[in-house]
Amino acid sequence: MAQLFSLGGFAHFMNDQTFTTVRTTQTPMEAGLLIGILENAGLHPVGIDDASHFSLAGVDIEYPVRVPTAEAAEAREILLFV
Repeated sequence: MAQLFSLGGFAHFMNDQTFTTVRTTQTPMEAGLLIGILENAGLHPVGIDDASHFSLAGVDIEYPVRVPTAEAAEAREILLFV
């Protein structure tokens, strides 16, 4: 079953949307900051709680910042100077 989540007030199904990682961070705080910047710019990044984390020996070591693929180029441009 598809997981329901909210993007900018609209419900979307995760399985119906393709996402692209535009940046990876080493802390959840940094990922949250970048997600906030992208949301403020009107984009629809995956929330840190909904994103997969990469871990090594049970310790999270990488947090991807992901957006719908259609927004990836704009997101990368916004994050270029961050």
